[in-house]
Amino acid sequence: MSWLSIISLSALTYFLWSAYTLLKNYIKARKLNLPIIISPINPGNLVWVLSHQHLVPYLKSSPWDITGFVRYIYFGWPYHDKYRIHEKLGPAFVVVNPSTIELYIADGEAIDLILSRRKDFPKPLAFYKPLEFYGKNVDTVEGAEWQRHRKITTPPFNERNSGLVWNESLRQAQDMLNEWSECNKNGTNSTTHDTITLALYVLTSAGFGMYYSFKPGSGRLPAGHTLSYRDALAGVVSDIVPILIFPLNFFTLPCMPPRVRRIGTAITEFKAYMTEMLSQERNLVNKWDVNTGNLISSLVRASDQVNEHALTDSEILGNIFFYNLAGHESTANTLAFAIHLLAVYPTYQDWLHEEINRVLGDQETLNYEDCFPQLKRCLAMMYETLRLWGPTTVLPKYTNNTPQPLTIGGKSYIIPAHTHVDINQVAVHTLPKYWGEDTLQWLPDRWITSSSSPSSVNETLKDPPGGKGTFIPWADGPRICAGKKFSQVEFVAVLATLFGKWRVRPKVLEGESGMEAKKRVMDYVVDSEVKITLQLKKKAGSVGLVWEKR
Repeated sequence: MSWLSIISLSALTYFLWSAYTLLKNYIKARKLNLPIIISPINPGNLVWVLSHQHLVPYLKSSPWDITGFVRYIYFGWPYHDKYRIHEKLGPAFVVVNPSTIELYIADGEAIDLILSRRKDFPKPLAFYKPLEFYGKNVDTVEGAEWQRHRKITTPPFNERNSGLVWNESLRQAQDMLNEWSECNKNGTNSTTHDTITLALYVLTSAGFGMYYSFKPGSGRLPAGHTLSYRDALAGVVSDIVPILIFPLNFFTLPCMPPRVRRIGTAITEFKAYMTEMLSQERNLVNKWDVNTGNLISSLVRASDQVNEHALTDSEILGNIFFYNLAGHESTANTLAFAIHLLAVYPTYQDWLHEEINRVLGDQETLNYEDCFPQLKRCLAMMYETLRLWGPTTVLPKYTNNTPQPLTIGGKSYIIPAHTHVDINQVAVHTLPKYWGEDTLQWLPDRWITSSSSPSSVNETLKDPPGGKGTFIPWADGPRICAGKKFSQVEFVAVLATLFGKWRVRPKVLEGESGMEAKKRVMDYVVDSEVKITLQLKKKAGSVGLVWEKR
């Protein structure tokens, strides 16, 4: 048999098997009595994962896309669709492909039920398994194992640690502002890069007791290392997609090009740093009973105190890595979005400044316990930015081996076993029925109650108008993000530093009006992309921001 015949037969076999499994899943999905979108492509297929960014534009305009399925099978599609598919099909619909049945939900009450019923709707662990390349962590396990991880990894996120986060955020934000203000009228075009640097340094300090100066080029390389901690972590995070796809030894093969081997170096170096930190903290705890208050110190102490349920060294490394991955990029991107949006809407800068000036005044020492609770407008700024530009677009859940009853939009359904249940965060954050007709407008003051006083002293933060399940950037229920307070404290401290005595505007290009400059910045924000998280595109030099003293 010729190679051509073998290839043809293999292709035919794959096509027939895909058609059979697609039909099988379709018949199963029909029992739900929900709208169905049929897709011949499995979005989890490795070939599709690696090539979909290039294929989607062509497929959308091809005869293949007769039913419009292409716009619902690429990673991050909800960001571009917002609530429109749910406005058309209702609070829930099903996407059927040859591999899976995926149920998308944008109903607040149903979402609240799903998030509160952790055992009935667990995470699809196969989806998170690649994140275990340093060890199991709180994000990749379920059941009793998750309870063990959660019990040990939650205590470090306490008020003492919030104070560390606050102080380090103030310090790093002031250093960042100094760098930006020195650019004068030329402006800075490194806002996104710099907020990532800031968030990384806040995490390494408050989380792991490693201090860095924001100023570029500062610090020495530790003995025995070829990369600094920050460069090793940045290397792992920036290339996380290929790291999750390929085995780790792939990146260290001698035949690989330098670009690939650099990823391998970052992976190895970061593990070495984590191992050293773990050893150092253990020595401090065992020898001197010292508790520095940072995350790794608290993690080691909490783990050692539970004896037979303690985390293994591999699991501690896995959780340290997860803290690093989840703990800086999301907050950094939220800060970058907020700063660009404030440059477009200067009236909100004045709104922020009014509160910051009232709360902080001319104080030289800004105390976390006194200042943070009063900076409600700063926190509202974070909420509204997360509502429209949150880091994740869906929260994936699963029904495992047991069908599950669920009420969606006031109707009762039985969700089949082995069904992927995707909570559509973007849709539920933008549905007009919850947020009003101005839902797609960025309006931070929608989160603040009206005050009869001219100052903001009597203002309070509103709950989401649609009730529970309609605002879930940190998830909710038993698996709510443990770092929620950490991110809030960091965000508020940075905004309080930046906008207390300064304002920001877009750099106006030659031949451009001020309004045109604002539109260009807004277009840049809207044209964001979803990688692992939603983020501004890294277009060097495309958007400059000018900082001016008030």
